[in-house]
Amino acid sequence: MVAGLVAFSCFGQTANGTFVASISGVERLSLVKTSIDVPTWHEKTFWPVYETYLSSSSEISSQAYRALDDLARTTRASAQDESYNNGKKLIQFRFEEVGVLEKYYAEIGKDFNGIIALQFLQTEVMLDMMESARIYESSPLKNYRLYAKALESDQLAAAKRNTIRKALVLSEQEEAKFWEIYSGYEEECLDVLGENYDLYDVFAGDPTDFTPALSKRLGYNLLTLTKREIKLKEKYFELMNQELGSSLAARFLAWEDYYSVISKMYAWAETP
Repeated sequence: MVAGLVAFSCFGQTANGTFVASISGVERLSLVKTSIDVPTWHEKTFWPVYETYLSSSSEISSQAYRALDDLARTTRASAQDESYNNGKKLIQFRFEEVGVLEKYYAEIGKDFNGIIALQFLQTEVMLDMMESARIYESSPLKNYRLYAKALESDQLAAAKRNTIRKALVLSEQEEAKFWEIYSGYEEECLDVLGENYDLYDVFAGDPTDFTPALSKRLGYNLLTLTKREIKLKEKYFELMNQELGSSLAARFLAWEDYYSVISKMYAWAETP
């Protein structure tokens, strides 16, 4: 699948610590046209729908990426109100982004077919992950990137804790309560999203291998999983905020979101 190849290419360019540049405009449309296999008889009707989707989503996406950049740059010294708002804005815009995707996914699935709809959804999800990763890689968090599959299972837990401890600049007074809450988050994350977000690789296969009906169902399942992920992050962001303050809550959300993006991109890139 083209989206998977894009992810692989993206990681191939990260040896020097940078991601590919932001994709937009004509370049984006060109890439999308290579990712969505629209039959000739649908082209005249499909691409106007896609361009309407871009118009509907562009402002929300821009707001989401600005919020993500603000969140990624939240530090221990950031004001509590500012830190909380940075986290809440990202969560809000992520929900709004999924709402727009859901609307156009349903429209494309109804007016065309499930295979085209799933290709559309896969491509948009991948482009969003690429842009999110690019922003995180341009922030101080780039020094705390962790790729779970690069480590043996018996090394991962310790490496993850050490990375989080350094990224969040945890104090001795914060550690006990933070790890208590984070352990609950990890347990729920495993139940809802799989180990290291690996449930997402279920949705990275080539839709042309599926029937239109199965493709459509997979797309709705992907949207549902995405909303569950946002809700889970929101739940623990609020819990961290109540127990440890807004600055630490925002830094937790930023690191975990970054980790989830990296994990999902690798999962998609490695799907046959």
